[in-house]
Amino acid sequence: MHWMQALVFCGGLLYAAVDDLKTRTVSDIVCIIIALAGLVTISPASFLGALLAMLPFYLCAGFGLMGGGDWRLAAAVGFVLGFDRVLTGFCFMAIVLLLASIAMRVIPALRKGATAKQPLVPYFAVAFIPAYFM
Repeated sequence: MHWMQALVFCGGLLYAAVDDLKTRTVSDIVCIIIALAGLVTISPASFLGALLAMLPFYLCAGFGLMGGGDWRLAAAVGFVLGFDRVLTGFCFMAIVLLLASIAMRVIPALRKGATAKQPLVPYFAVAFIPAYFM
């Protein structure tokens, strides 16, 4: 049964990442599907993971720094991963964002993209998919 959860989780995140690159939106259906995958391994850590993952993005969305779909996706991802793996995913995400920021400043062809708002869901996928398997 866990292989099905992994398939839904990874597939949903990859779909959301591609969709965010194309449309700059996060589908509510994808968030719901990913959250439903969390019902396979539900525990109190699932709720703590959802809260931990959602909170920083919810606050940023409240201040107008990002869209509302990011915090909903973060809550769904946190519900699947649980508390410990969300912390691991945040570490991965920080590293990936740092490397992307450095690349955008160093590589001349990417400098134009450094000043524009970047879609965040591809970074979610790169960070939280490996965290799922840890």
